[in-house]
Amino acid sequence: MKWEAAEPKTFSPSPLAPDEKIKSSQGSLLVGETLYLPSNFSDTNGKNTGGLLIRNIKTGAANRLDLKETVRGLAWDKEEEQIYVRLKKEIIVLQNSSLDIKKRIPFFQTTASWGNIGFAQGKLFEIRENKLIFYDKETGSEIEQKDLPLPKVSFAFDCSGKEIFFWHSKDGTNLHSYDPILNKIKNSLTVHLESKEAGRLSCFKNDLIVLSPESEVYQNLIRIGNDYYLGKQENSVLKGNLSYRFSPSKDTIRFVLKIAPKENSPETEIAVAIPPQETSSQTLSDEKFHPNGKLTEDKQNNRTLIIPIPALSSGQSWEETVYSAKLTRYNIDSGLTNFQTSWEDWKVPNEWKQYLEDVSVYKISDPEIIRIRDELKSSSSNVEEYIQSVYKYIRKNMVYKQDGRFDPAPTVLQNGHGSCTEHSYAQISLLRSAGIPARMAWNWLPVGEKVELNHKIAEVWHPSFGWIPMEPLAPPRTRAGLTYAKHIIFAVLNQPSHSIIKGGDTLANFTKPAGGATRSVSIELIPEISHRSAKQYGSEAEEIYQKSNPVKNRILEKYEERIVE
Repeated sequence: MKWEAAEPKTFSPSPLAPDEKIKSSQGSLLVGETLYLPSNFSDTNGKNTGGLLIRNIKTGAANRLDLKETVRGLAWDKEEEQIYVRLKKEIIVLQNSSLDIKKRIPFFQTTASWGNIGFAQGKLFEIRENKLIFYDKETGSEIEQKDLPLPKVSFAFDCSGKEIFFWHSKDGTNLHSYDPILNKIKNSLTVHLESKEAGRLSCFKNDLIVLSPESEVYQNLIRIGNDYYLGKQENSVLKGNLSYRFSPSKDTIRFVLKIAPKENSPETEIAVAIPPQETSSQTLSDEKFHPNGKLTEDKQNNRTLIIPIPALSSGQSWEETVYSAKLTRYNIDSGLTNFQTSWEDWKVPNEWKQYLEDVSVYKISDPEIIRIRDELKSSSSNVEEYIQSVYKYIRKNMVYKQDGRFDPAPTVLQNGHGSCTEHSYAQISLLRSAGIPARMAWNWLPVGEKVELNHKIAEVWHPSFGWIPMEPLAPPRTRAGLTYAKHIIFAVLNQPSHSIIKGGDTLANFTKPAGGATRSVSIELIPEISHRSAKQYGSEAEEIYQKSNPVKNRILEKYEERIVE
């Protein structure tokens, strides 16, 4: 998969003058390349006045229009190429090219700092609380009112004239596409911006852009599925705006291997699991391997470093750094909603069919698995919807319990609880049963200063995304392909066990007799900055998805939640 730097398309209007102040609670209007900002500034006599600051987002050219009053709303009439400027008791209509005042229309008096106006189907509209009111654009007389399917609208954005975007935070979404003819919400999206920046959103060609002189942000937003993100150079986007990985955490990772014999031990050999060079949410660079090590790969492309260990006497120990690299881990979001693949068109290449196989812990033909699979397929119109349905089913019907047992998927689903490994069994079984490749990612999810291998997640394959996470136990726990848990993945497994390293959650194992010697691998993470942030997920999403409170490892009541942190 081809990842590219998420280099933003930025614009460079002229900076504000010392006497210019943007009305922070108000919006803006972008017409072509010209940005109109409701503002206060000094008039020709040096007194404070109200009007519009006008900026060209490409050339940076700056201008002012003194209207002697605070601007409370802006709208663009594409048919007449006129700008409607709402004041307290009237609307001033400006000719776009000349900024001449064409007429003044008496209008509903408002004391609000911002009153949303716009155009839809050739008619002027106003948003007042949760009502959509249409007016004759020539006279300002009211035509009709509609109760909106949202309790409150903070801002409205007229992008096409056929639909209106409303800003209202609800269930992890905040931008809602509204059809004024049907009076219904067509789609709900999430814009990863602070609410105070919402009034700075504008439509520009096929993009949403944010234009904020106060925070000096003038750039496009990147759409991933139904989410919009600010592009940043340090983040990566999968070609075609399919996935976005962001808020990178950069460390040096180092493996220190220690062998301690209880008695004289012969020459032996040990295998150490080495992380893959790149997954959807992590990359490695500047790798250094033990000089005597031999790197091998298995059928799942898992890397294992085979290291010869010399003969050791009782009481003697062997301790060396066997691997180090620069490690970057990201939050990730994958836009599965971009696709609606029918079951008839779903094809799995031969190289991925090994991830459709059945094993004893999956039992993909078990009646309980088939029952749930068919239930979810009947309510899913395409493959991508089914993937999300599996995620939501696990999220809704299973709670976390860690008891040392590893029951097969049908038992786990019947019990309604399980460890992270058992959550993975259940997801993999439901996906493979439907003919969708799935595998287990064997990883460490940092939970503190101590480094230990303690987590498993399922991954699902899609031809456009590659492998993406199915993480129901770490924030934000909303859908497949999205997680703010920065896993360090060591191996990906077709079956629950590693092909070379056996014995449970261990990263190293002897492959030849060791005469009773013990082995241990300590993993060090050395952050690129001097201290490690305690935040688990990036500022881009912090306000949208609220963090859940963790609880101790025990069986939970249905209303409780347990997250992996």
